[in-house]
Amino acid sequence: MKISNKPNVRGMEKVANDVTYRSAIMGRDLRLFMGIITTRIYGVSLGFILAVALILIPAVVVIYGGSI
Repeated sequence: MKISNKPNVRGMEKVANDVTYRSAIMGRDLRLFMGIITTRIYGVSLGFILAVALILIPAVVVIYGGSI
């Protein structure tokens, strides 16, 4: 049996690459989540305005009988 004092560099590189990959995934996930949170109010308000417009325009047409 041969005993070596050389470190297991390949194992350390695999662990370092795995940690780098996982931290990149977590960073992307966090950036996506923060982007969704920051645009949430804008998206909800825009959707509400669009829904009101889509309901209000046909309602006005029906009420006034198509002669606006």
